[in-house]
Amino acid sequence: MADDLLLGIDVGTTNIKVIVFTTSGAPAASASVATPTERPQPGWAEHDPYILWESVVAAIRRALAAIDDPRRVRGLAVASVGEAGVLLDARGEPLTPIIAWYDRRTATYVQRWNAHDDPLETFRLTGMLPVPIYGVFKLQWLRDYESEGYAAATTWLHVADYIAFRLCGARATDYSLASRSMLFDLRARRWSDALIDHAGLRGDLLPEPVASGTRIGTVTAAAAAETGLAPGTAVGVGGHDHVCGALAADVRHVGDCLDSMGTAEAAFLPLDDIPLDERLFIANMSSGTHVTFGAHVARDRYYAMDGLFSSGAAVEWMRTLVASGAPLDAAAAEVEALAASAPPGSLGVLFLPHLTAGERGAFVGLTVSSGRAALARAVYEGLAFEWRHMLDNIEEMLGVRARTIRAIGGGTRLPVWLGIKAHVLGRPIQVLDMDESVALGAALLGGIAAGVYRSEDEAVGAVQMRERTVMPDETLHAQYERIYRTAFLRLAPALAPVHTALYELE
Repeated sequence: MADDLLLGIDVGTTNIKVIVFTTSGAPAASASVATPTERPQPGWAEHDPYILWESVVAAIRRALAAIDDPRRVRGLAVASVGEAGVLLDARGEPLTPIIAWYDRRTATYVQRWNAHDDPLETFRLTGMLPVPIYGVFKLQWLRDYESEGYAAATTWLHVADYIAFRLCGARATDYSLASRSMLFDLRARRWSDALIDHAGLRGDLLPEPVASGTRIGTVTAAAAAETGLAPGTAVGVGGHDHVCGALAADVRHVGDCLDSMGTAEAAFLPLDDIPLDERLFIANMSSGTHVTFGAHVARDRYYAMDGLFSSGAAVEWMRTLVASGAPLDAAAAEVEALAASAPPGSLGVLFLPHLTAGERGAFVGLTVSSGRAALARAVYEGLAFEWRHMLDNIEEMLGVRARTIRAIGGGTRLPVWLGIKAHVLGRPIQVLDMDESVALGAALLGGIAAGVYRSEDEAVGAVQMRERTVMPDETLHAQYERIYRTAFLRLAPALAPVHTALYELE
């Protein structure tokens, strides 16, 4: 086992990352390529399935180039964004583009669903309130606007499932990705015939859902020739990216909380059970955010999660404004330095961090004194306020309080942002020395599938990680508490009519 390696693939919004890990979770080799994305119309985003696969192949080959013998890789699994998929024909050829998870072309289908469905019953089955990103609405759109491809299709696979299929030939999905379709009965852990019928979709398109870490096949000779992987390497079922990251960070138990700081950001709390009742439904409807419930990649566990679609994306946007053309590291350092140089409260400027997936953001409180530093800090503060709002809602809804908050993802490399978040929360944040936790979570699932680990507990227990704690300052917390309560929580409701008017003018 000492010489064994595992491979994790993370197909994310911005990048595809392939990491080779030792069985103790240390990275041994890695490669990253940009996620190929096309924008055929304003507000649309798509991925060509063939180009996506070619990009994954390129990343695998680059990562394996640093490994002396690919046969040392015992197992692998794939994690991906959660609400995107592709229709395949009987031969396994893609028939349609992959509609990106954040694409909002399906908004009218949500309106129709809400007009003809009991949202409480949908919530009782799926743990979801209808929003345009979910798989059910993408499938309805493909049925209506890619009708030939839909008619010829035999399977719908999520992005992670599609990459696994290209590697081993098996058509399967896991419970965590199935949870993002709004067609999955969470308690029964099977597709809901009632919801499939209500949506007017074909149930035969949906693959068998199985537990994450289930061995579904081995790398085929054809895939081995393309990727450089050894034929016969075990392929396990992976899962939703944030949830795989939670596994790697050992966020599996009630009282844990994960802050997954990627292009999108999640507030994630594991649950032993999900009380999908009317009280929780009403609390969710009135909260101002959309908390979703789903299946954890950890066996027999669930989660509550809310997401901020434009978190790292907002920071990237700010970098392009203040350091256009600069290398990434230099731009990041400049934003950090600017934010650190502005006073807490950003000279009265508030930032509403809703920039993607059909949302609209805003800077409010601008004056002639509002320079680059104030705007940079306002972005960090707005993101921290919004994440606090999500966590507050989940905790109030469930009647729990997270004992620990663990942060993972690219955002953990930005200490000024993390410090502001700790001050806003008034709670310590444990930052794991684990940049690629999503890929690590996938690799651990691949290890379980390969029999390298006998159980999930053994896999998580084998990971050796360091962590540091970012502590809040009580004086700054008191200042931020006033801003949060008296100003930030009023911002989105106050701007909603203006943003609605702007949509109607487009």
